[in-house]
Amino acid sequence: MKRRSVGTFLLHAGLTLAGLSAIFPFLWMLLLSLQETSLTLTAPALRWPWPPSFANYINAWHAIPLARYYANSLLVAGAVALGQVITGLLAGYVFARLQFRGRDLLFLLFLGTLLVPTEVTLIPSFLLMRWLGWVDRLPALTVPFLAHPTAIFLLRQYLLTLPGALEDAARMDGCSHLQVLWYIFIPLALPAAGVVGLFSFLWSWKAFVWPLVIIQTPARYTIPVGLAMLQSELGTDWPLLMAATALATLPVLLLYAAIQRRVRVFDYGF
Repeated sequence: MKRRSVGTFLLHAGLTLAGLSAIFPFLWMLLLSLQETSLTLTAPALRWPWPPSFANYINAWHAIPLARYYANSLLVAGAVALGQVITGLLAGYVFARLQFRGRDLLFLLFLGTLLVPTEVTLIPSFLLMRWLGWVDRLPALTVPFLAHPTAIFLLRQYLLTLPGALEDAARMDGCSHLQVLWYIFIPLALPAAGVVGLFSFLWSWKAFVWPLVIIQTPARYTIPVGLAMLQSELGTDWPLLMAATALATLPVLLLYAAIQRRVRVFDYGF
């Protein structure tokens, strides 16, 4: 019993250190955002700002059109998250519940696309967007990412865990496959769909390379590209940049706070 308590203590201590190391960059960002710019050149890199200065947040909001970048990112990330949840549920149901020749092989080939680095597809994707006439347009940030193998894999795995008796009963009552999916599996898969939506939103919200390549008009920039505009060759106002970065993290934190209950249910039920 004593050996088990020591092991539990060491486990909790290790998890606590891991959590502190994960939150340390976020804490540093907040502390730096509350400092005056003049103090960053003379004061230690990590110090408690006193008195705290909230002027950086006001200046960051006006230094760049942050409200416009917010709107662009919310539109893009929201569309991508919704699209990946819908396509993930549809394709996940097909791969999990339907029986047809070559299903498993097709699923493995589909998952194989995860092994292809994003950098390899960057130029072909750009050429395709140019052919479609979508360069410098927001559809280029959403349409290519409305389906993703990771979302389909997660939802397929979750749908596999649901009892087949529910589907059999619905089919005996005359329900079609879409009705089975809509009335039975989607309500049961909401925890998994919430997790997939959160991950998809976060991935799209923080995407930098593809928006930087495909978008040329500053009014269509997303948050990560807009934050890069605060850096210049003459120097960087780090408190201003950290304040803008802190503002950029708010939507993701609020979204997680809104669906954390479903995320917890998914963690315990998957």
